[in-house]
Amino acid sequence: MYELFLTALIEEGDLGAALSVLSGICGMQSWHSIQRILYFQCASATGRPAGFQNYKSLDKPLRRDTEWFLKELNAALSRQSFIMQARYDVVKDRDMGADAKEMDFDAMSGILRWTEFPSVPQGRPHITHRKKIELWEQKKIWSLMADNNCMFKTEVIDECYRFYRDDVEFCLTRQFFLRPIEDYTPVEQRQGPTAPPVSQLPAFEDLTPVDAQNRWVLQVKAHVMKENDLEASRKAQGQLEGIRAELEGVFDFKSIDRKVHDTRVAQPQQNIQVLPQRVTLGKV
Repeated sequence: MYELFLTALIEEGDLGAALSVLSGICGMQSWHSIQRILYFQCASATGRPAGFQNYKSLDKPLRRDTEWFLKELNAALSRQSFIMQARYDVVKDRDMGADAKEMDFDAMSGILRWTEFPSVPQGRPHITHRKKIELWEQKKIWSLMADNNCMFKTEVIDECYRFYRDDVEFCLTRQFFLRPIEDYTPVEQRQGPTAPPVSQLPAFEDLTPVDAQNRWVLQVKAHVMKENDLEASRKAQGQLEGIRAELEGVFDFKSIDRKVHDTRVAQPQQNIQVLPQRVTLGKV
């Protein structure tokens, strides 16, 4: 599946107005959700692509959608190493705070998500276009990742207000840190092994926003189910262009550098000689 989306930033104080606008144009109240997102770095010990072929931890027989997902994922991770996500729903009053219990990631159903590096914009720099694969209602994700040498990297809490109009999705999201700031640096730059996921989630009110200004990100998404379906892709782009025009003056949809959504793991460069550089002061 491919997703195409517009992006706008919403100031913290404008959330109520943004929710009212989206509720009005979609004719529905928002669906509010909180998710815990675990990030995994899927690469071999050398940093090279290693595929994704070990499914011994999953219950057999595999669901048909699971088989398709794993086949697609193996093809992607055989070409390039990526960061992947495991997403779990969180109930604020039950799963967070002093009385919260440690989560069993193998017993819980979650969403395993892979997204590709977005395509180069073709005349519409404000629309981001990327391939996405999601496996829903999947248990034993933690063991599946371990089976395939995908190393736990870090985690965040994600809060979302979601709306739908026909087949277009409107998502207002913000994220929160769960760990010390050094745990959000690249794995290769850390001192010592990565700590496991936190055993008890803090109270929601005690979380620190990832964005220093506590802004929300609005994404307006359209989806194309089949690869290379040019007609469906043009239709999705037309839908987003129409919504952008409809909401002009309400939301400022930005052109986002696709590197913001880069999930690739850099491959190590070996046997490359770095040549000395000659610098002449006072000259450019």
